[in-house]
Amino acid sequence: MDKSLGKVLGVIGGLIPIVWIGWLLYHFVGVGGGTAEGVAGIGLGPTVIGLSIIGLLFALPLIIKLLRATTGVNRVPGASFEAKLKPGEVVVEPEFDADAAFASYMRKREAGVVGDVSVDPVDDAPAPFSPRPASFGRKTV
Repeated sequence: MDKSLGKVLGVIGGLIPIVWIGWLLYHFVGVGGGTAEGVAGIGLGPTVIGLSIIGLLFALPLIIKLLRATTGVNRVPGASFEAKLKPGEVVVEPEFDADAAFASYMRKREAGVVGDVSVDPVDDAPAPFSPRPASFGRKTV
């Protein structure tokens, strides 16, 4: 588990509103006699229910942070410290020539290929429909 200062401060910062709301709930239930009937009897029922909902909403990010910190769900596969390069190793990148891709694109564009230029068109295949004329504004019927 990675225990960085930012993560620890994030968890502590997430605990502050939960502790405050929990103390308010404890106080209001104590004022109401320690029972749900007592709280409803003095008119604090909606307040306690609202505080409970808000407390749950504040608790969700903290629960998610704790789950991510303990289970490692937020880590990218293969990005662990074992997968780092050792001194002297070279990263092998896939073979992609941007200049060749651009030249192929320009060659197809100059040849008049319309649409997806990544696929070579078949010359003897008829078009399934005639192209619609380009227009701007309302369609004419």
